[in-house]
Amino acid sequence: MRQAPRILIAGGGPTGLTAAIELTRRGFAPRIIDNDAGPTPESRALAIHARSLDILEPAGITERLLALGNRINGMIIRAGGREIVSLDFSHLPHRFNFILALAQAETETAMIDALVDAGHDIGWRTGLKHFTAAGGEVVCTTDNDGTLITETADILIGADGARSQVRKDLGLSFDGESDPHEFGLVDVELDAWTYPFDRAVANIDDGNITGCFPLHEGHCRFVANHPDVLNRLPAGAKVKKVIWQSTFRISYRQVYSYQKGPVFLAGDAAHIHSPVGGRGMNLGIEDAATLAWLISTGETDRYTALRHPIGKKVLAFTEAQTRQITSTNPVMKLLQNHIAPVFLKLPVMQRIALTRLTGLDTPAPAWLGTR
Repeated sequence: MRQAPRILIAGGGPTGLTAAIELTRRGFAPRIIDNDAGPTPESRALAIHARSLDILEPAGITERLLALGNRINGMIIRAGGREIVSLDFSHLPHRFNFILALAQAETETAMIDALVDAGHDIGWRTGLKHFTAAGGEVVCTTDNDGTLITETADILIGADGARSQVRKDLGLSFDGESDPHEFGLVDVELDAWTYPFDRAVANIDDGNITGCFPLHEGHCRFVANHPDVLNRLPAGAKVKKVIWQSTFRISYRQVYSYQKGPVFLAGDAAHIHSPVGGRGMNLGIEDAATLAWLISTGETDRYTALRHPIGKKVLAFTEAQTRQITSTNPVMKLLQNHIAPVFLKLPVMQRIALTRLTGLDTPAPAWLGTR
């Protein structure tokens, strides 16, 4: 009988946790490590899309997430001081016809709880320092709170984020460009809000955009293409308490190959892009689950061919959308305020918009079948 491969996963975020969950479900015993002391305490990524819920359902994760999250049933788009489009997610041809809003901290905790229930521990405070791959093995040096340890694996999965050590050791260039603008986000408790808490809201005005994503009743995330988010909130928003605030910059980058020998990249280690549409975490979940499936079937040589085109498409879409909604060009403003609303009233255009907003515009992983 062939011995099961030794699998080391570097990175304990949603991508790495998904890899561990799916590999465990398929009969493997991966080891997962992370530099941090535990799951993120911050909300970070919020949007869980239908396909992620499909992927995580067989392992029992989806049931946990649905019990915790807020279902976003539609999106209101405002421009020029008026509502121009209201999209209803119930028209999606999918049983999970909504976006689930849940703080990344809670998503990670639900995943970790499931792994612990299955008998796995996370190697917290343990980071990958470097590795060498030769003779079908990967010899890794890990740092456990200052103690260097040598570990040998048959497969190494780099789910260690945009500054991936695995990617650096592979020598893979992270080609692309950076957006010069600084963006801001803030999580708040609200005393007053004009819209239902099951609706996301995007407010576009003269090249400025502020998006609202409700986490639950009275608690929202606002994101703007400007660091001073609190002074750009839509009319009707009255803040009771600021929970978390941060600024960030956007880059559009992707490696040309997601694999090299027995070493693989997934999630932000392989691609980064604009947060428009909330695609990042979901794309990482898809990467990880696809890789776990290919490991189980012995077809890992297909991984880049399956995932790179999808990452490239999402990167191009989010970049185009970000540039469009932040543009101050008069033609773009005319398109946003007057032409787009007319087209978005057409059923076919609404279907396109809905599938893109909810991440259903790319091919579903083969093992999911039709859902």
